[in-house]
Amino acid sequence: MTKGGSIILRIYFALVTFVTLMMLIFSVSDLLNIGLRTYVFKGADAPEYATYCADPAEPRAKPIPDGDVSVNCKIQEERDRKAADTRKQQNAVRDIAMIIVSAPLFWLHWRVVYRDWTEAKDDKEKTKV
Repeated sequence: MTKGGSIILRIYFALVTFVTLMMLIFSVSDLLNIGLRTYVFKGADAPEYATYCADPAEPRAKPIPDGDVSVNCKIQEERDRKAADTRKQQNAVRDIAMIIVSAPLFWLHWRVVYRDWTEAKDDKEKTKV
């Protein structure tokens, strides 16, 4: 920034730098979380809720024969697994998009803030001498 630059402009650059840094940190940590849960700690990716196994085409009041329950449960478990995979993929896409957007913004704004800080530091050292 120029000497005697506006304080509002300095605050703007510092805030955008901070916000984009936070976006980068959260996106990278979420991607790391997805990767660890998928490839390293596979048990951590298990569903946290109980699945009610029933035929969605049948009314709930009608009893389901015992043979159909296991088939319906397997179908429901497969649907739940596919839904969980879809959610993980959507989260990964969101995180990658946030990294692609926030990384260049962070770099541009950080460059200006850093240059401003080093110029201010050099000015202070010159006035001391």
